[in-house]
Amino acid sequence: MFHTTTFQVTQMAVTTTQIRDLLNRPRGLNEATITEYITIRTAEVNKKARVADLFGVTSDNAPTTALKESAIKMMVCVDCLRVLVDTVHSVFPEVERGEADIRFSTQLRSFEKQALEAIRNIEEKGGSAFKVKATATRAGGTTDSAELSGSLNST
Repeated sequence: MFHTTTFQVTQMAVTTTQIRDLLNRPRGLNEATITEYITIRTAEVNKKARVADLFGVTSDNAPTTALKESAIKMMVCVDCLRVLVDTVHSVFPEVERGEADIRFSTQLRSFEKQALEAIRNIEEKGGSAFKVKATATRAGGTTDSAELSGSLNST
């Protein structure tokens, strides 16, 4: 009935079928909606994820592909549940709306907590990571290794 779309970015593969399964195959969830949210969230997760060229990040403590995929799935589920909560009145008959709304709202709260935890597991806490290697766009200052760029105390 539904076709599966697979997204592979840096060896990650999150499918629309996986999202449908996580949400217990809800009625009224459009394939294109899931596809767009996977695209959006994949880019966001790839941007936020710690990578091995940041100070203090090694291949041992950088997030795995599985962790990134989990974060994408949880975030897409949250997005899809928000859509379902907003559109439950147009998809479900009146006698089923209340029950569906309660179910989707409860799932939404649960998935929001899981998504937040998943994204925290892959991102740098407090944004303290920085490139080890100097870049061409670095702000002015000294190139002397004994003094940091912009330092108030010169040596």
